[in-house]
Amino acid sequence: MSNSPLATDDASPRKTLEELSLASGTEVAISDDHFSDRIRCDHPLELSDLAEAEALGRELVREAKDRQRGRIVTFVPERLAPGLEASGFEAEGVMPGFYEGEEDCVALGYYLNDERGELAEPEAVAKVKAILEAKAGTTKPRPPVETILAETTDAPAIADLLADTFQQYPTPSGDPAYVAEAIADGNPFRFVKVAGEIVACASADLVPEAATAELTDCATLPEHRGNGYMQAILMDLMDDLAERQYPTAFTLARARIPGVNLAFQRLGFQLRGTMPQSCRIGGGIEDMNIWSRTLPGMAKGSAQPDDIVAA
Repeated sequence: MSNSPLATDDASPRKTLEELSLASGTEVAISDDHFSDRIRCDHPLELSDLAEAEALGRELVREAKDRQRGRIVTFVPERLAPGLEASGFEAEGVMPGFYEGEEDCVALGYYLNDERGELAEPEAVAKVKAILEAKAGTTKPRPPVETILAETTDAPAIADLLADTFQQYPTPSGDPAYVAEAIADGNPFRFVKVAGEIVACASADLVPEAATAELTDCATLPEHRGNGYMQAILMDLMDDLAERQYPTAFTLARARIPGVNLAFQRLGFQLRGTMPQSCRIGGGIEDMNIWSRTLPGMAKGSAQPDDIVAA
């Protein structure tokens, strides 16, 4: 892997998408993510049984060895997880009702480099979990903040904010063209403006085949933090997803950062597991916490107290 990872505002691809052919003839989409030194396979719903799942696991390991990647990440329906485990994968978390609100999703990892199976910052991760336990049960009402649903013309300003916030990022979200394409594809982005400047943003990366979405691209300018902007944005994004009749949402949060984990806990997300050394973000390859929740069926901006109870 390169010692000079791509900067956030670099438009170069972080990964290549390819098709992996199994002996059964089934083809599965995989991602060779050189930026985070891993192979990733998300939601191989075309697999028919555990035998195919086990075969997929073996092929993923072969591909990772051939490409000299240090780790494999998979997200699969619970019914297929035993097949991956039979080929050496380990469960890292489970998101209930992930697939259309009915079937759980299991996050599994395989570590070609043994170090990738260990937490990068165990003390910091443990400290965050202690903070979460101490803050469990705390709630905050929705702040009186107006959020704006982005259009493609907002892409340059959103990209600038993301590039300023993250030195490194697993997607080229600092590239205006990338953000504009995501918005055009229907992925909701929301932001808050102060004095004509976008000061906070986040997005919902849709997973249509599962009727769920990842809340991501969370960024707030340092001088505007603590005003409830991110809480308002995330609550409005959850409303956007509920209007699409998406039953659940999830996020992958940097496990060593207290603020982002507390924000999702206060929004009713449950901590589902931790992925050691999963992806390159911030200043290096980091541990990521898995959070998910069932979405409230509510009108925009009218969250009830049980909609925002902490984990």
